[in-house]
Amino acid sequence: FSITDNSIATYDSVAIDFALLPIMTLGSIAFPVHFLILRGDLKNVYTDLQTRWVLGGFTLGSAFLWALVYFGGTYGSAFTALRYGLFQFVSAMSCTGFQTAVSSTNVALGNWTAAAQLTVAGGMVVGAAAGSTVGGIKLIRLATLIKGIQHRVSDVFYPTSAVRRLEIDGRRLDEREARREFEEAGIIAVLWVGFLTIAMFVLLLVLPMSEYTLENVVFEVASAQGNVGLSAGITGPSMPDIGKVMFLFNMWIGRLEIIPVLVLLRAIFKRGGIYQ
Repeated sequence: FSITDNSIATYDSVAIDFALLPIMTLGSIAFPVHFLILRGDLKNVYTDLQTRWVLGGFTLGSAFLWALVYFGGTYGSAFTALRYGLFQFVSAMSCTGFQTAVSSTNVALGNWTAAAQLTVAGGMVVGAAAGSTVGGIKLIRLATLIKGIQHRVSDVFYPTSAVRRLEIDGRRLDEREARREFEEAGIIAVLWVGFLTIAMFVLLLVLPMSEYTLENVVFEVASAQGNVGLSAGITGPSMPDIGKVMFLFNMWIGRLEIIPVLVLLRAIFKRGGIYQ
């Protein structure tokens, strides 16, 4: 959180921006890894799958966003584009919510190019490591989906008699374990995208689209469901009440994660005679 309305942008300080980057990064790493590192087991910085993906995701995402805002003409200086692109992407993927690209200091996020806004939104949807402070789908689920798809596709090239194991984060999973983890990651991802889509349709219906763009809506919904706090300018007191209620629901399921919410709703519907 910030003690000012304009978040970290109030200070308009390069030093403060860069001082916060390692803190946001630390919040994106799983707490068990923090514990091991504090005990002196430093190899977990590169042996832990999620930590590697956090650092790699921050690096690649920030570099891509820098290219978009610099070569897209959002910022005239390469360093200015790096400053704002790097900070916004790390803040998004770490689900910290600190924002420096606002109207009072520089180009507001809602005025960035569509590709740049969607890149930041992608960081908010995925999030960082499970077991950290972040929201989003979590990197371990993304890794499970990617490795699981590779595993399934490669089955075509092996005989039916072959015994294969799926390896994720140093664990070798048999067919039953791999199927269970792959299905769980797939269900969470599909439900996440499903609820994002529902909220997008609601906002598209209630918002004056003469003032906002589709990428603004995608950005704002991703921020709400990821419990981030970055804004393209939609969220505020003047936002339609239906949109506020929708965002309350998105923030709720994003914080509790979707499966526990579905279990709760099933119990409520069952007791009410709606679900048999």
